[in-house]
Amino acid sequence: MLHKFLSTLAVGLALMIGSVHGHSWIACTDYLEENGADWNPDLCRAFPRDGHRFVPKTGLFGRDTGYDYHPNENTPCKTMPSATAYNKEHPMAVYYPGQKIILAHPTKNHVADVRCTNKFIPDNLNKIYRSGKLDTPQPTKDPKLSEFRSNQVFDLGISPFGNDISDERTRTYPKTGFQNAPKFCDNPDKALATYTMILPAMSPGRYTFMWAWGFNSVQDLYSTCWEVDIVASKAARDQVLRDREPSTSDPDGEGTVTPAIPVTPGRRSTVAANAVDGMWNTWGSWQTCSRPCGGGIQRRIRRCNNPQPRNNGAPCVGSRVETRACNTQECSQDIVLTEKWNRGANGHINLKTPRPSGDWRVVVRFPCSAERINFWNAIEDERILSEASQPGEYWLIQPEPWMQDKAYIGFSAEFPSCTGELEASNIVTEIQLL
Repeated sequence: MLHKFLSTLAVGLALMIGSVHGHSWIACTDYLEENGADWNPDLCRAFPRDGHRFVPKTGLFGRDTGYDYHPNENTPCKTMPSATAYNKEHPMAVYYPGQKIILAHPTKNHVADVRCTNKFIPDNLNKIYRSGKLDTPQPTKDPKLSEFRSNQVFDLGISPFGNDISDERTRTYPKTGFQNAPKFCDNPDKALATYTMILPAMSPGRYTFMWAWGFNSVQDLYSTCWEVDIVASKAARDQVLRDREPSTSDPDGEGTVTPAIPVTPGRRSTVAANAVDGMWNTWGSWQTCSRPCGGGIQRRIRRCNNPQPRNNGAPCVGSRVETRACNTQECSQDIVLTEKWNRGANGHINLKTPRPSGDWRVVVRFPCSAERINFWNAIEDERILSEASQPGEYWLIQPEPWMQDKAYIGFSAEFPSCTGELEASNIVTEIQLL
């Protein structure tokens, strides 16, 4: 069977040379826990460009929304800079020279750890580049990729992988590079991974930063971009943060925000007289369900800020996160648009069960050609080059085992030539047996 053959081939290639399909993105540009194990949205002080669209604070960490992006010379970033790229809940980063900066990203199955994958998952480049100082607070375009790459901010290193690496080293954390994810095997697709960098001396002003990750090679790049205000000192940075009301603490030498010292109830001999114990605030609203149908997960959070623990007061006791099942109904539609904007949309192509036996592909036809389109949980089928597809038509296959476990194929696309708003009813899908 072709699907079985392709799956075997993909695994074989991973074992031999580590050449597999990769994807990921930066989800937080100022995280407050170095070498963190579990994603905590309350520890994210700044977001990448258009984070509210692609990596929303209230969303499921690591959910595929089409944010992964292969840069090219003229278009190095997924989206263009705009006045709506940041908002109150998803603010722009502000750094100062010498600051320890933590960047957070999902692993998306790309970690060499023999407990749950193998030691051949590659990692070939992890670097932060920048633009020159921006002439205007609101740029309308990005520099070329080569201009970014001529201004390196920090080399984040690479993770150990390959035949010469011991099994023990693959399961030892922290790591340099992309694969620094202590709880990777708990959730290989959506585990938290972090980078750490120290910002070098830079002249105050606004810049655009670009993360570049080389997966299979230094040419196989993925990028995420974000704007940064560089200020002269920590005091200047803290003033900006106080206006936003997040923590002004930075990760300490052990890699976490300095926590309150736990205090046994009834024992206060080592606690200052003015200590304030933390108390939970009310539960927040339920967040958006992780799936529009077929069974998803919702969560809500509460914050330990009513009041926050101060002066070595006791932290709140109990869980800050509550989850529940949602949208458990069967998927009756082939296409669900999860988000729409002017001339563009994110959506799911639901794959009903049971799947066809034998070899097959999904054909999706949009009403007009896409200027930009990205699929996840599948790749485009380019094996039969003699067949001519129609404008707006794409052939999709799932050659890797992790793809075949997914209940849908996701897409993010922009259709500047379409007239009117894109509707699910205008998108046609079919299964073709091969």
